[in-house]
Amino acid sequence: MDKWIGGEFKMETKGSSKEVFEKIFSTASVDYKGSNGLEMLMRYYKDDIPKSPRFLYDSDAVYFYNIDEEIKSLKNDWERRDLAERGDIMTSIWTPLTYYLNLNKEGKIIAKNNASIDEILLNHNNEEWTLFNDLAEHYASRGNLLLLPNMRNSAGKRNLNPDKFMMSEDKLDQFLYYCFKGNLMEYFIDETNLVEWIYSENLECMFSQDFFQCSLDEIKNRKVVIDRNNIEIKENNIQQLTDNSNISKYKYRDFSPDDWKTYFDRLNKVIAYRNSVDIKPHLPLKWDKIDHSTTTEKG
Repeated sequence: MDKWIGGEFKMETKGSSKEVFEKIFSTASVDYKGSNGLEMLMRYYKDDIPKSPRFLYDSDAVYFYNIDEEIKSLKNDWERRDLAERGDIMTSIWTPLTYYLNLNKEGKIIAKNNASIDEILLNHNNEEWTLFNDLAEHYASRGNLLLLPNMRNSAGKRNLNPDKFMMSEDKLDQFLYYCFKGNLMEYFIDETNLVEWIYSENLECMFSQDFFQCSLDEIKNRKVVIDRNNIEIKENNIQQLTDNSNISKYKYRDFSPDDWKTYFDRLNKVIAYRNSVDIKPHLPLKWDKIDHSTTTEKG
């Protein structure tokens, strides 16, 4: 949907960060008068914003509970809450931001609390934040949100959200790699289901060899169309967010200045693409686990 803004039609994304954070601030009775973007995001991280329940205070779940047309229309509120909490931030900002600002010592990520937030806001110039502006502005938009499958691991836990960060630091290309090649496949059962989920989340851009050659403006203005018939969703077609790195092992802590620039240039394009295609609202995917232990093969 487009809106008439400032004398021209401009694209309206599905659930901007501002809309989601204002909902959270209102629920938490926080009177916020600051600017949008990274400053608003840092305010959201402050200690006076409760951590639970997630559907009220966690930006990903708040989006799906209040904005996703399929989930918010559910009549059973417990089910609505439960499915909204399958939402996850695609690329979280705290870890890369604190590494970029050299705040993490001895490989330990600085605690996300009022003291460290104040240090960031008081002691770091806005110029240092430029690289993070797009991600901060669209942080809780649909372009940076994933609706994870409603599936459990072998221990019976729905842990894909924390497992995703543990395996990949929420780096999208690395996460997709471990979905194909690592333990995260257990949440999808098989590659067919994984491909179905990738398409449901409009992540096909991560498998298109020409995608990162497009400009950000072309993508934002919906001039980039990916023909799904011309791409293959498989592990060796994942388009990396950095150059000259091992997709399975690279870490934020090892980024060079060029790595940071390339990474955010490409990530911003992925988020813009996913916002531009207007991801179809849907319930979290779920597949039946088939027990092959009693299957008999023809001799």
